[in-house]
Amino acid sequence: MDLISKIIDSAISSFIGPISDHITYPFKVSDNVKALDLAISELAALQADVKNGVKNAKLLGLMQNNQVEQWLGRVEAVRREVDNIRNRYQQRSRCLGGWSFNCWSNYWISKNAMRKLREVEKLHQKGNFEKVDTQLPPQIQDLPVGLDVGSKEEAGLQEILRYIDDNQYNTIGIWGMGGVGKTRLLLRVHNHCNSSSAFDVVIFVTASRNCSVEKIQADLCQNYSFGRGTNVESQATIIRNYLSDCNFIILLDDLWEQIDLQKVGIPFPLGLVNQFKRKVVLSTRLLTVCGLMDVQKSHKVVGLDTNDALRLFYEKVGDETINSHPQIRSLATKVVKELDGLPLALITIGRSMHGKMDPKEWDHAIDLLQKSRLNEIETVPNEEKIFHLLKYSYDSLESGVLKDCFLACSLWPEDWPINKDDLIECWIGLGLLDAFDAENYYNPGYTLIGKLLSSCLLEQGASTYRVKMHDIIRDMALWLAHDSYVVRDRWIVGADQALHEKDRWHQTERAALFVRSQDCVDRFIPGYANKLQFLMVRHSIYGTKVRTIIKNLGLFCTLTFLNLSRCNLIAFPEDVSKLVNLSHLNLSFNKISSVPEELKFVKNLKYLILRQNCIGLFPKSVISELKELMILDLFVNRINFEHLSWLIKEMECLGNIRSIGITLQHAIHFWSLLELPNLPIRFLELDYVDGSDVLVIAANFVGNSKIQDNLYRLELKGKSVSKIEVKGESQSQLKYLEYLEIEGMELLEEIIWRNIAPKDLFVRLDDLVINNCGKLKDISWVLELPCLQKLKLLGCRNMIQLIEQFDLASATEDTAETLTPTFPSLTHLSLQTLPQLQIICNHQSIRFPSLEKMEIRHCPKLRMLPFQSNTIPSNLETIFIRNECWENLEWGDNELKEALQPIVQFSTY
Repeated sequence: MDLISKIIDSAISSFIGPISDHITYPFKVSDNVKALDLAISELAALQADVKNGVKNAKLLGLMQNNQVEQWLGRVEAVRREVDNIRNRYQQRSRCLGGWSFNCWSNYWISKNAMRKLREVEKLHQKGNFEKVDTQLPPQIQDLPVGLDVGSKEEAGLQEILRYIDDNQYNTIGIWGMGGVGKTRLLLRVHNHCNSSSAFDVVIFVTASRNCSVEKIQADLCQNYSFGRGTNVESQATIIRNYLSDCNFIILLDDLWEQIDLQKVGIPFPLGLVNQFKRKVVLSTRLLTVCGLMDVQKSHKVVGLDTNDALRLFYEKVGDETINSHPQIRSLATKVVKELDGLPLALITIGRSMHGKMDPKEWDHAIDLLQKSRLNEIETVPNEEKIFHLLKYSYDSLESGVLKDCFLACSLWPEDWPINKDDLIECWIGLGLLDAFDAENYYNPGYTLIGKLLSSCLLEQGASTYRVKMHDIIRDMALWLAHDSYVVRDRWIVGADQALHEKDRWHQTERAALFVRSQDCVDRFIPGYANKLQFLMVRHSIYGTKVRTIIKNLGLFCTLTFLNLSRCNLIAFPEDVSKLVNLSHLNLSFNKISSVPEELKFVKNLKYLILRQNCIGLFPKSVISELKELMILDLFVNRINFEHLSWLIKEMECLGNIRSIGITLQHAIHFWSLLELPNLPIRFLELDYVDGSDVLVIAANFVGNSKIQDNLYRLELKGKSVSKIEVKGESQSQLKYLEYLEIEGMELLEEIIWRNIAPKDLFVRLDDLVINNCGKLKDISWVLELPCLQKLKLLGCRNMIQLIEQFDLASATEDTAETLTPTFPSLTHLSLQTLPQLQIICNHQSIRFPSLEKMEIRHCPKLRMLPFQSNTIPSNLETIFIRNECWENLEWGDNELKEALQPIVQFSTY
């Protein structure tokens, strides 16, 4: 009975006790809240002590451990919950002088205060840490980069460091072709930042091909001792927690595709966040990757100049080899020239030539280089050979068509500037582009060129309408072409020796020949080359004898593409009419005077390009029979009045035409051409001979859709013209015109603009040539051209000042501040044979922010350059000028002359 009584008492007590607590909660609300306030104050003091410990640990290069991080996070959460309880209590206490008769509210506040008090007491007990820190992931020490390789790299380093210091740039890109020195430059950035106090953490990660979030995380764990997470998300949390409260810079080398850095654990946003600096610098071969990674400022790495290239090559070859024979130094210079400033090639071939002390070994190496067989010189494993390393760029191209387009670029000679239109026409002739797929069929080709440029497999030429191919990249393309087509002799690309090797022609499908020696002009392609589909012969300097190379042209009935431009031909090649499969015929830049009537039998002809010949006679019924024509280019020819009249009428039959190039000398022909439907005029030369002294560019010309939507190049000529009047309307816009030349107008005094501004008409003009306009006194209007990149003036004998005035009166209040006198895009300025020129422009008011090259020849009276010491264009590389002209210049301050002196190159003509 005693036991039963004790059990009943205990049960009643355990039941009545909680009931008693609940009954007293409303009456103890004040006491419970005060107790909670006291406890949370003590916990806040402990929290401050722990934070101070963490801060001191970070100053010693340590970081808080995960337990401390979790505890601090929970304390912050509990403090917010206590604040909510306190705020509700204070709001209830304002009723009736501090008393509240809302029992339910008092009950809730009091009960939650007691619960939170117990949690606060537990947190206080857990907060007595013996150790608040753990070892930080170690910083990687300076990485080896080798000896300095030249001034360009140093300039590039300083430019990137300026971007890093500038808070407006958070993500910076370094890009360029394979082997050009991007990794080395990024390593130098790492070493500089590693020794700087600007960043607490400097991380270098090699991304490489097939990179992923997991791979970068794994590299970080391996090289920087980050704690290991169980999955991508937990690993990202560890990395993010570490980097969130510090200044960091992440260096990603050799990136090939977009990587989500937030998934890696890199804290975002980048930039200056809570006074912490966050930066990312990446290197890549692909400019498109810079865009995908939101790069705000990019730097392109280019090859070494001659002196730096020689120095690097000599270093790798070694003094003992270089000095072993009197001829080797000069032979080494030839090797360096063939390697075209590419550090990877200079280092690899330099090491391969180490110990080769016989000049004959060097002769053999030079011969292999000239035959695009660089890979046969190297003594390293296949996977480390230059071509294999560069091939990654080729492999990254998005399609087989783009890869074939790249390979076709190697059909041009070494160091040859490739006209973009010629390249696109070649691709179409090879069947790589379908011209019917686009209204303006050149545009898909420009897109492909842009992709090759952004992949660093092509380089921009001296002008916007030309590209070039680095010598080593071209060699790789030829190596790939042979490898891709299995049989080496399906492609013959070379100079004179190809005509000596008759046995190679049985399997040949494509041949690009560059005839340079007298010995080869009497040789010819063998008639049994009956698989030949593509033939391009370039740059013979031996006049009409080049015809012997293609003796009996009718034998090659498999030909679909024939390019004999710049071969000094004085007549159409014989037997062209027998080439029944021919679709592409290019005979530009020759001396051909007439077109044979037999051409009409080449029924499959789609591209007839006869640009810049001497054609005066064009027989009837030829054009009307060539129903498949898509390109007809007779630009810069002087077809007589009668022949041109019926030629224009026959053009109406061309239902597939996509581009016309033509020269017109009479207004009647121009208006006749515009009346025909669907004739897209791409190249137009107006060389009026009607004796008019005013050349009117009328509104119905610049407003015509055939002109607006197609015109790419315009040349204006007229010996009697003293005035050009440009008339426009609100919709007048030559939106595709990129090249304008005004030539041979000896009497031209002014260009007048009516109802239209130059910037509104020439929205894309980037190349302007004004030649032999003797009475023209200034060209102030060019200052309004927003996209002008290249300006060339020559033979303007009365011009005293290039830009005399700049009128801001037409600017509105909103635009006046931004419409400053500047050439925003001008990169090349050429001034030649301007005998009266004294000043280019007022250097205090006009800027040239993008100028790279300046050429001044035969301007004996020039006294001032358009700069001050503080306005010298940052990209200015070279000033070509005669020594006496340089010495006659007047300087506003000596600092300007001293600053420009290093980039001056004195010319002798």
